[in-house]
Amino acid sequence: MKSALLLSLSLLLCACGPANGPSLAAGGSAPAQGGLGFLPKDAEKGTLFTYYQPKNPSKWRNNWTSKLDLTGVSWNDSRTATLISPSHVVMAAHFTRPANVSVMFHDKRGKPHERFISSVKMLTNVGDIAVARLNLPLPPEVKFYRLANAGDASISRPVIVSDQTNTLSVHQIDAVSGGVVRLGFVPGLNPLYRRNLIVGDSGNPSFLWKNGELVLLETHTTGGPGAGPFYGDPQVQAAVRAAMAELGH
Repeated sequence: MKSALLLSLSLLLCACGPANGPSLAAGGSAPAQGGLGFLPKDAEKGTLFTYYQPKNPSKWRNNWTSKLDLTGVSWNDSRTATLISPSHVVMAAHFTRPANVSVMFHDKRGKPHERFISSVKMLTNVGDIAVARLNLPLPPEVKFYRLANAGDASISRPVIVSDQTNTLSVHQIDAVSGGVVRLGFVPGLNPLYRRNLIVGDSGNPSFLWKNGELVLLETHTTGGPGAGPFYGDPQVQAAVRAAMAELGH
């Protein structure tokens, strides 16, 4: 199973190089149709919280990230969990959160919502993915994310990347090979929006901005600009949905 994932990554790395990305002045942003309209005129680091308290009220920062609903990502442990239904999360299979560690979510008002993982299904046959069911569903105030579609993953499309420091960066799609997507840095975009992913960032989600909302593209498996299982791949989607059905609601 692990060898299959490594083979997929090897094939991806041998693929053709990325197409030219948008050329942007440092600190600037493209118009909305270019995919970067959510960025401010002056470059600003994508820090998510003014202050963060895992089990207590927290305050989301009033910056460009406030336009994006990140309430469905559990930030209280580096083994990140991302909500894909009111009752289910995805994680990196090699970096899963144990059942005795709470899964905390904070709604837009900063109110904490505590849950625990009750059961897990590993999907290493299609990628570095673990699907887990929570002990109780989350209320509507906590966002769950739809999976990207296969046609969403166009080369050079901007990607919103999260990490263990509770910060958002902006990278782009460099290549897609089957169930794996590889990211790169956006040429000309201010380096403030770049992040070299490291150990501990595994499982953090990346999103596409589509029709005014975030859709889940991948969860990190590797470092650098990032790479991971492509949630828009039909086989990956089928495996995730089958796992959700098996785990129950």
